[in-house]
Amino acid sequence: MNSALKHFAERALIASGIARISGRRLRECTLVIAYHNVLPDGESPSGDASLHLPRREFARQLDVLERSHEVVPIEELLRSSPSTRRQRVVITFDDAYEGALTAGVEELTKRGMPATIFVAPALLGSVPWWDTLAEPARGGVPDDLRRHALDVLGGDAEAILRWAPSASPRSRSASTLPRIATESQLADVASKPGITLGSHSWSHPNLCTVSGTGLEAELVRPLQWLRSRFAAVVPWLSYPYGLFSETVQRAAANAGYLGAVRIEGGWIPRSPDSSYAIPRLNIPSGLSIDGFRLRLAGL
Repeated sequence: MNSALKHFAERALIASGIARISGRRLRECTLVIAYHNVLPDGESPSGDASLHLPRREFARQLDVLERSHEVVPIEELLRSSPSTRRQRVVITFDDAYEGALTAGVEELTKRGMPATIFVAPALLGSVPWWDTLAEPARGGVPDDLRRHALDVLGGDAEAILRWAPSASPRSRSASTLPRIATESQLADVASKPGITLGSHSWSHPNLCTVSGTGLEAELVRPLQWLRSRFAAVVPWLSYPYGLFSETVQRAAANAGYLGAVRIEGGWIPRSPDSSYAIPRLNIPSGLSIDGFRLRLAGL
């Protein structure tokens, strides 16, 4: 479906009232929204374009939530949903990009909305491999490269960047690419009311390819690191790349996490099957505001 036809269909669905009716059946459920980066005003998208949402679009989405939903902290996920006319939403960010910590948090604090930022400490201050290797024409990493990077190389950034030039030559200039925040930027944002930090593993590998003491370290170390530096830390994990297994879930429980979130899924029922496989709704850049409203309605 081309862009113009898609937007027309979205507007028609909104005008029909279907979204409002659909949303009512989700009143006792909770939705976790997954963002990555928020681009400050004046910055052009680069790297993996789907991850970098312009600030004005993020602000419009928050305005929609403010009018129709109750935004709650992640700690509320394992508590019973009270009977309310407003559906509950939890806002999360993966990777701790600089833009999320600046432009994104500014928009949240203006509205008094809580959010959790999931941090992989080994990535702080760097440009992640998926932005470095994204093809400008495509706006992202080719599927074959991504599969090899995650399945064969285990999501290990150093191994991926060593291998990628031999697979296909690419520009790897980091000067204009989005960066992950620094520790001092984390310290600043952790002092903001309602903002908490969670774990995104230590080095952002595919956890399904890590085992034994390596897996334990990837889960235990970041939580210890965060707690030793910041007060606003929650024992929640976001699986890197959204990849997990039963073994990883057990390891997360043993490492002391209260729960863990995926990168896909939808609304959480009143009694989720597992607190270590909580679904989220990923919000990509380029989603129209009507498309955002439809996703909130479960459509």
